[in-house]
Amino acid sequence: MGKDEYAIVIEYLPYGFIDSNDRRPIAILLTDSLTILSAAVKKEAKIEPGKRVYIGDGKRDDIHHIISKINFNKLSENGKQLLRNELEKRINEKQDYFVGIINRLGPINVRLHSIELIPNIGKKFTQKLLDERKKQPFSSYDDINSRVGLPTDIRKDIEERIIQELSEVDKYRLFT
Repeated sequence: MGKDEYAIVIEYLPYGFIDSNDRRPIAILLTDSLTILSAAVKKEAKIEPGKRVYIGDGKRDDIHHIISKINFNKLSENGKQLLRNELEKRINEKQDYFVGIINRLGPINVRLHSIELIPNIGKKFTQKLLDERKKQPFSSYDDINSRVGLPTDIRKDIEERIIQELSEVDKYRLFT
């Protein structure tokens, strides 16, 4: 995947991070490829959570520069909730994309299948999912939920996996 052009503002910190001596305004951004970035905000910019901002190589109206990639755990509790809301929205809007990933996931090694990395899907549900996927690829979240009989909604499981990846819990990446 190429460089992200746009991102959604998750948090606006007018005085920077609490644990930093640098008091310049910072925006916490979620990119289209599901990466969390901190960015310096231009003085004249009107930034608020939920605003879509340009972060590409061209002229930027709101963002001066990208500071760094950050971990989910660096967000405030409010920021974490706003990020979860944005993820839920994206997961619902990009159903074909996420279902396509589930249709393509393969084994990591002889003992671990990448589907097992998704929360609430152990060996039993992994086997059921693989068997059903072999019969016919999944077409939607509801198709996965009904054919596999998961204990929770696959949308929530995907969201939890993305949060784990953004928290850098382990080295494997399925969705980010």
